[in-house]
Amino acid sequence: MPLSHLADWYVPAELQALYTESGLTYGQIGAKLGVSVRTIGNYLTGETRPKLAMAAKFAEVCGATEKRTEFLIHVISQMDHGRIVSDLEERNIFIIERAEATYGEFWKWEPWYIPGPLQIERYHMEALAGQDEQPMQQWKRKLRRQVMILRRKPAPVMRILIGLNALQPLAQWEWGADQFKKLLEFDRMPNCEIRILEGLHRGVEHSFDIFRPAEMTKTGPAFVYVEALDQSRHIEEAIKIEMYHGRVNKMWSFGTRFGGRLDDWVH
Repeated sequence: MPLSHLADWYVPAELQALYTESGLTYGQIGAKLGVSVRTIGNYLTGETRPKLAMAAKFAEVCGATEKRTEFLIHVISQMDHGRIVSDLEERNIFIIERAEATYGEFWKWEPWYIPGPLQIERYHMEALAGQDEQPMQQWKRKLRRQVMILRRKPAPVMRILIGLNALQPLAQWEWGADQFKKLLEFDRMPNCEIRILEGLHRGVEHSFDIFRPAEMTKTGPAFVYVEALDQSRHIEEAIKIEMYHGRVNKMWSFGTRFGGRLDDWVH
């Protein structure tokens, strides 16, 4: 079975992100790990892949959270054993973070909820019940994604399709108007457009994201990220990517341009 090209991109991309966030130099990291500056550089370019223990130490030195480190180690372990890195449960979100930070184009389809990086804190804390992790930890992750997307220059091409069902509950919350304003903020970004889709659409009951490099050089291959009750995974096969892209394009053509006031959508 071939290794995942996405995972092959993710490891050095994640190490590069950790290095940048740490504020440390190659020499400082190398000294803590007991390796040369050249070795650190090779890790960050993907010339070589660190062993599990070394990757864990690298993440620790750079201040990574436990879950972020666990996911990095999981990916490297899968690659070391020659398996496809897929079906990685909800922790796939770390790959999504790197894609949102680097890819030139992405589509998001969310039929039931406001997409994660477009949420406000009260939506996350009060509207989303039954969270598996510490809700504040999850919120900080979403906020990090949101800030990163808003600060990207040039802005990526974003096409965000949201089901009308995701907007309707906002009317019952005192902070619903604030969440609506956050959506407007994203919709006004350069290269971003939000559309609202009404009704049910067979075969697309679950959310999915499509990421394309779009001439950006520091990305991995195009892929689809799919969420379902029992799994979340990425899809790299070109024919399946085109199938998802064709479906979201068709739904997009039926969507209504977002804007106005909350009362215009919720009656």
